[in-house]
Amino acid sequence: MNKANGKIDEIVDKMSRTMADLYYFMAKEVVDEFGDRGKDVIKRAVIKYGEFRGRKIRERVLSKGLPLTVENLGKFYDLPLGYAWKSKKIKQEQNLLEKKVTYCPFAEEWKQLGGEELGLIYCLQDEALRKAYNPDFIFKQFTNVLSGSRDCHTVLKQDKN
Repeated sequence: MNKANGKIDEIVDKMSRTMADLYYFMAKEVVDEFGDRGKDVIKRAVIKYGEFRGRKIRERVLSKGLPLTVENLGKFYDLPLGYAWKSKKIKQEQNLLEKKVTYCPFAEEWKQLGGEELGLIYCLQDEALRKAYNPDFIFKQFTNVLSGSRDCHTVLKQDKN
């Protein structure tokens, strides 16, 4: 990695951690005030947020006249995942991506704050985003660092109907 990319990684990491802090403190206040009812509200909001993001990415891909593939989701994704997030691709084929995220700045921040449970709620947006982008997608998450695993192991593929 060259010096410029290292600086970008650092900037994206800081911004990501700040976004994670904002989510954590807003969600924590809602849950502290309203208990389980507040958790349900946060879950609904997070899912709506994921759907919103997925639709925006979908619109961008379609505006370019491209198909709604796994590959195009990655190319037009709305976060700079390659800069702050660290992952290892396990399997990549046409319309299939299996990977393990070994570093997520959001998760690292939430773990430092003791906010793993709220972070797991945030992670619900991952599936919502992918389904809104392409309803034929199947997204499975096998492990999550917020549950004590070493990585977040996921598979995204298009259902062959």
